[in-house]
Amino acid sequence: MIKISDFLNEEELSRLAFRTVNVGDVYEMTMTEANGIKPKTGDLSRNKYFIVLGFDSNGIAYGGVIINSQINKNLPAHLKMFHMPIKQSKYPFLCYDSFVDCVRLKVAFPQKFNEWKFLGKIDEYDVELIIGTVKESPAESEERLVQFGLL
Repeated sequence: MIKISDFLNEEELSRLAFRTVNVGDVYEMTMTEANGIKPKTGDLSRNKYFIVLGFDSNGIAYGGVIINSQINKNLPAHLKMFHMPIKQSKYPFLCYDSFVDCVRLKVAFPQKFNEWKFLGKIDEYDVELIIGTVKESPAESEERLVQFGLL
């Protein structure tokens, strides 16, 4: 199967992503520690559902949050509060009811856009709730919020 990415270099893929990726879009992508994801022991990466919330001014990186099937039981209670429930009945791309991790923004890089799988879109109301929750998180910095246009 031929993919458009077979004909585009990294810079062209970044430009394509910049023109097509929107706030609220959800992508399945392989993420590593470079994205802010800690892989399970023995793994180098994890597949995660990433919700785009903002873009840096240079189009080099996208800020967003991930969807987890459950809240990490090792998190302190004050951070568990920053996990927003999300229903599979509202978002059919989910396999089950899950949680949006609003503790800290994760980063995605458009150079890997050809490896992202578009899953769907979070509605505007929920995007605003997610952004508001991220802004309130004690683990997120004002600098990063500004970087991705969320302040």
